[in-house]
Amino acid sequence: MRTLLITLATLLCTSATCAQDASGCKDHPLITRYPGAELAWCEEQNHVDHAIAKGPVTGYKEIDAWKEVKGKRTRLYYSIKGDFSIRDLYLNYQSALKSAGATILAEGQQDKSTAPEVGSRTMLGVHYDRNNFPSSVGIRLLQGSASSGGSFYLAGSLDNKGTPVHIVVSGSQYTSEEKVMLVDIIEETGVATDKVKVNAEWMRQQIEQSGKVAINDILFDTDKATVQTSSLPVVAEIAELLTMMPDLQVFVVGHTDMTGTLEYDLGLSTRRAAEVVRLLTAEHGIAATRLDPHGVGPLAPVSSNKTATGRQLNRRVELVAR
Repeated sequence: MRTLLITLATLLCTSATCAQDASGCKDHPLITRYPGAELAWCEEQNHVDHAIAKGPVTGYKEIDAWKEVKGKRTRLYYSIKGDFSIRDLYLNYQSALKSAGATILAEGQQDKSTAPEVGSRTMLGVHYDRNNFPSSVGIRLLQGSASSGGSFYLAGSLDNKGTPVHIVVSGSQYTSEEKVMLVDIIEETGVATDKVKVNAEWMRQQIEQSGKVAINDILFDTDKATVQTSSLPVVAEIAELLTMMPDLQVFVVGHTDMTGTLEYDLGLSTRRAAEVVRLLTAEHGIAATRLDPHGVGPLAPVSSNKTATGRQLNRRVELVAR
């Protein structure tokens, strides 16, 4: 599978272009960036349910056509400044997807923000209601003046050496000088392969970038604090992280969705955090003084609890640097 945009050599970023990227962020190997783009935020998560909009808005906050996929999701948010239009961005990425042999699921560029058609900000709003991004990281895709110059949406699927890959690219003009883009790459990998990126080095990058790392890959038995056997390698990677960073002390914080009562979920999340600490100390020799377990239940969601995808993102263990 050749890199998207590989035939458009001018789109490859230079070291100067990439110099302003957020710490720990880099382009996905399947798709590169528009010249001058700054990678302002990134996120990798595994076992994510992602809904890809395939059509226009059909009612109040409704789209009828969706493609449901699941796998490892990489999210890349770019800020781009320069004398070009949103349509320039749209046509470049449209050409790239088609040149790579992608099956186009939906495409459209609109100047009117309130239009129902594919590519309008209204349509983007419905799409990202189902695929929430954190409100705290400064994504301005759905913001800006309605008169400041349009938006677009592209979605395509392709095969990368036997692995189905889905790419969703959205962009809008935030101001007359700045365009912003969010690129989602979802790789339909199996459980074993999906965990490859959840390693000590990746966690170190997240800690250094954000002061914390959210781990959705520590799975527990239903309504219990028992870590499933398939998740023990992830606990081992946490131990490797702590070995790699000997001065790091962390709060181990358990999170739940909002399906139980507050009292029950607070207790469950506390027990789960304590179990992770127990495994790290008893099985991996990490000093207990470096680990402080707490549970906050559903009190710190990162997504809506109204969707399965959102609830899945909310069920997590976080390591927060002390």
